[in-house]
Amino acid sequence: MKKKKSQNKKEVIKKLLLILLLLAIILSVSVYILKLNTEETKDEKFYQYFGGRKIEYDGAIKITKRGEITQLMCKNVNIQLDSTPVYYQEQENKVLFPEDMAKVVPLDNGRMTKVTRFSTIYKEEESIYLQSQNKEATIEHAFLYDGGDLYFFIENVTLTVGNKTYDLSPFSYIIATYNDSVEIYNYANDEYIIIPTTDKVIVQTGDYTIDTMIDTIKYGEKEQLLLKNINNLSTE
Repeated sequence: MKKKKSQNKKEVIKKLLLILLLLAIILSVSVYILKLNTEETKDEKFYQYFGGRKIEYDGAIKITKRGEITQLMCKNVNIQLDSTPVYYQEQENKVLFPEDMAKVVPLDNGRMTKVTRFSTIYKEEESIYLQSQNKEATIEHAFLYDGGDLYFFIENVTLTVGNKTYDLSPFSYIIATYNDSVEIYNYANDEYIIIPTTDKVIVQTGDYTIDTMIDTIKYGEKEQLLLKNINNLSTE
């Protein structure tokens, strides 16, 4: 009888130890997940252009431990964030996008994918990178489009407005409003101009052409209309 009781006691102890071990594992996993999801706040200096006016401001971004930006806060100004690119003041060739954008690759049959809000594009040495949802990859021969009037370029492009041309550097963008105007930001010389126009506004590289007033791209012998509903695109 004593032997049986002793065995039962050992079984109980084993079960308790197993339960304690499982609880320890669950606790460790929970702490690990919590650390992954913990956010830290990082102060940055930014600038944007609105209606031709440059606004410089102090901001803060919330970043997860995995490096994903989840929030952008403006400290000393009241700014309504839209698809207007946000440039880092103290880091050259780096820009943040407050809203979802479409990545368009004309040479890949005009393939369009969604780039989620708070993604960044930056240049390191001679390569340009897109960082989105904690994923990072080089980006080339492509442009970003907000589904409306804004086009952001990662390579040198030639812009033609009527009979006048403009050479734009990488990290430049335009806002082309049909039968009204085109706003041009040339990143290389930090110049912003607004041109009232009802003419065609054409962007060209050696590989493709964009008619920004009617939102079409032409590459080779093919021409296609850009999709405006970015939410219908698969995520980059």
